[in-house]
Amino acid sequence: MQLHLTAKRLDITPDVEEVLTRHLNRLRPRLRHFAPDLVHLDVALRRHPRKQEYSGSIRLSVTGTLLPSRLNRADTLEGLIKAAFDDLEEQLNRYKARLRRDHAHERRRASLPRETIEGWKRALLEERELLDRAVAGDRDAFDRLIEEDLPSVRRGILEALIERGEDLRPEMVEQVLADVLTVAARHVTSKPPRWSMNGWLTWLARKEIRRRANALPVTQTAQIRG
Repeated sequence: MQLHLTAKRLDITPDVEEVLTRHLNRLRPRLRHFAPDLVHLDVALRRHPRKQEYSGSIRLSVTGTLLPSRLNRADTLEGLIKAAFDDLEEQLNRYKARLRRDHAHERRRASLPRETIEGWKRALLEERELLDRAVAGDRDAFDRLIEEDLPSVRRGILEALIERGEDLRPEMVEQVLADVLTVAARHVTSKPPRWSMNGWLTWLARKEIRRRANALPVTQTAQIRG
C-alpha cells in the first residue's frame, strides 16, 4: 500500500502517530491480495485555526476504485482518524462484497480490470483454503477466516441492539458475538457462497438478538439455512 500523508497547521505527535499506525496495521491485511502499487491511501489532515476542530480528506484507492471516507470532522485528531478509518473499513467490506457478486456473474466479471480480477482470485483461493480447513474442524483456520470481519460485526451487533432498545453494555455485544461465532463455526458449510463472511455473521447476529428478545430457548433456535 502506498501511503501519502500531509498535515496542515498541526503536528503529528507520537500519540497521533501511534493511533494512525494502529489503524494502518488493521487496514493493511484487508488489502493483502491486491498488488501494493495499485493500492493508494491519501491522508490529508488539518486543524481549523479559529475553532477546536479537525478535518481531513482520507481516501483509499484500490485498483482504480476510489473509496473516500465520509466521516471527516472531529473535535480531536485521534477521533478524526478513528472515525475515518472505521468508515473506510465499512466501505472496503462493501467493495469486497460487490466484487464477490460481480465475480460470480460472467458479464459483470468481464467488465472488471484484470488487476482487480487477479487480486480477487487470490482472496477467494485463500478463503477457500481456510474454509476447507474450518469445515474439517480447524478452529484456528475459522478464526483467521473471520478475523478481518470482527470489528464490523461488533458494530452490526451494536446497531441491532440499538434498534431493538436492548442492553448496550460492551459485555452484551461480546456475549452475542461469542454465541454467533459458536454457531458459525459449527455451521460454516451453510454460509451461502455469494454472501461475504461479514454479511453472514451479521445476519446470524441479528437472528441471535431476535431470539434473545423473544426469550426462545437455545434448542428452539431456527436451523441455519443457506
